Amino acid sequence: MTTVPTPDPGRPGRDATPAVSTDIWRRAGAVAVVLVAAIVVVVLWARPAHEPAPPGAAASSAPAPVSSLNPTDVAFLQLMISLDNSALPLFEILAADPALATLAGTGADGHRAELAALRAALTAGGAVEDPGLHAGHDLPGMVVDADLAAVRGVPAGQRSAKALEVLREHLTGTTALATNEGKAGADPATKAAAAQILDAHTKLLSSLPAM
Repeated sequence: MTTVPTPDPGRPGRDATPAVSTDIWRRAGAVAVVLVAAIVVVVLWARPAHEPAPPGAAASSAPAPVSSLNPTDVAFLQLMISLDNSALPLFEILAADPALATLAGTGADGHRAELAALRAALTAGGAVEDPGLHAGHDLPGMVVDADLAAVRGVPAGQRSAKALEVLREHLTGTTALATNEGKAGADPATKAAAAQILDAHTKLLSSLPAM
């Protein structure tokens, strides 16, 4: 009687070899696909060194414009513009007095010319006027609404004297400010404007009659 050998369940037969081999190659292929996909993602994500930068990058790296104004120049220009501008209504009040009309006209014309020079220096230096920076601030030399109300509130016979009192305080403040700019300023145009203001306001101050 011929005995048929019984296959050992713990040992794979020859028929299992092709299946195992196929499974190994299939897994190897899947790993290769994953690696290729990962490489493609990295290549697409990374920016090559020679690729041009976005349009906004060049603009953001551009150097800021150079200003000839130092902080003292800017502070002087902004404040002096406010001081000169605040005094214009005061000259209008003084012009109503025939005895002071010439003085008032000289002062008003001088202040308007100064305002033009101050604004030109501010613009040329790369700064922007801020009309509200000192608005309503009771600073030395500033003619505020309360000053004008006080001048208009006195009897007509005393109005010129009160207006001259306020104008004297204004010119005292502006000459002190212009003197400081001459010492600590840097911009030639601003310092030139300060020197002109110092000269003109000193002369106007000395010409005020005692009343």
